[in-house]
Amino acid sequence: MRIDPSDFPRLSIGPQAGQTSKPPTESFIDTLKEAIQSTNTRIKESERMGVELAQGRSGNIHETMIAMQKAGISTQLLVAVTNKLIEGYNQLMQLR
Repeated sequence: MRIDPSDFPRLSIGPQAGQTSKPPTESFIDTLKEAIQSTNTRIKESERMGVELAQGRSGNIHETMIAMQKAGISTQLLVAVTNKLIEGYNQLMQLR
């Protein structure tokens, strides 16, 4: 399996790494929506690959398992972020 730099859009290794960064143009909501869409896409792709493997149309179990692990890790991260958001909201509500 080949890892592309596009798998890590937020990481930058190159001539731009030493320059001062500009303030982010995306809002938190946009970033969260993008993370949800990315996770959903990975889950759908892993399900498709799993079905193809089960039906015998694909014999590449390695890429299927990697796709499933990526989907699982993305889901765990999204759940952890959601739980932290809820925890932060609850703490703000207790301050009132």
